[in-house]
Amino acid sequence: MSAPWQAYVALGWAIVGPPLLVYAATRVRRGNVPLHAGLMVAAVAVTLGVVVSFGFVSHPSARRPALMTLPLFKIHLAFAFTALAGIAWQLTSRAMPRLRALHRHTGPYVVLVWCLALVTGIYNFVFLYVMGTP
Repeated sequence: MSAPWQAYVALGWAIVGPPLLVYAATRVRRGNVPLHAGLMVAAVAVTLGVVVSFGFVSHPSARRPALMTLPLFKIHLAFAFTALAGIAWQLTSRAMPRLRALHRHTGPYVVLVWCLALVTGIYNFVFLYVMGTP
């Protein structure tokens, strides 16, 4: 099975990411805010790094057109774009004092969609690189 290194990194992040995100999201108690912020910013950096790294894949899988027609791929894209918008919202709401109360209330939904994007992304790897090998 040959897959670009970006696919392996994305798969690793899709496996490790959801538990780490849930852990980081639950560290909001008094005194743990710096830990929460650090873990969440690190998760944002890894997520954005994985997304950007796919722009450097020189030879996409031959099965990519077939993947793009599947409903699960479209669902994954919806979760992924929603998660990126949610990340932008969370960073903005944390930076602006007038929006901080909303940060706390919307955070669990952003983490949920983010985790769903990661988990549905695992199927992309399986479809493109595992099921495609003879």
